[in-house]
Amino acid sequence: MTSIEGCGLDDMVKGLVKRYSEADVLPPILLYTDCDCCGKSALMDIFRTAWPDLVVRLDVWHFIRRLAVGVTTDTHRLYATFMGQLSAAIFCWDKSDLNLLKEAKRQQLIQANITDPSDSDVSVRLDRKELSLHCRRMTRSTEVIRERIQAVLELFGGDSGRDTMGVPLFHERIWELWKQQQKHVECIQDPKGVQLYTQTGTLKKGGVVLPVYRCARGSTSLESFHLHLQRFIPGKIYLCSFFCVLI
Repeated sequence: MTSIEGCGLDDMVKGLVKRYSEADVLPPILLYTDCDCCGKSALMDIFRTAWPDLVVRLDVWHFIRRLAVGVTTDTHRLYATFMGQLSAAIFCWDKSDLNLLKEAKRQQLIQANITDPSDSDVSVRLDRKELSLHCRRMTRSTEVIRERIQAVLELFGGDSGRDTMGVPLFHERIWELWKQQQKHVECIQDPKGVQLYTQTGTLKKGGVVLPVYRCARGSTSLESFHLHLQRFIPGKIYLCSFFCVLI
């Protein structure tokens, strides 16, 4: 949810609350937003008044993007590495899921006539797509996240953050941005007692049965819906009434 865009969001929020009430169904227990995750917000107050048990969290991708504003350019050769390090500072993989995937990958290597593959042989062949498909992630503690992000910023803020032409990865304002965003580390924490992953099936790899997961964390599905609407609606200019008819 983007709570500061558009003039009709107040009515939308009230209407959403009303729909849940009229349908006589349990309200949501978790809401991800790209802003107004803490502090005072008129829109969030409507939710909190109607649904006092609602947990509001900041979408992690938007949190990372706030820090990425301090990068000189996203075409810097270290940009992708930096973004990956930020994600690794925030999340850790479920050990049981990761070990099961490694065993499946090891068996695949053995079937490919690679005898006695080492841990490094296995790890280097794990791609991001497989990890996301078969392994759950969880946020680290607030203290660990702060320490790890600080370490990442210090690493790329020094000589290691310069490309071959000597161009630095960061603007000087990166430290002010980090100072501002530290209070939101608690806002990106996975809420306790909320199941964020759903097993949708299984896949067999190397003779090992692996679970297939779908994650409900963040606002990625909403961003995908925005893209779908953009592609679904022909033309460039539509009145609101015509747009509603199309929907």
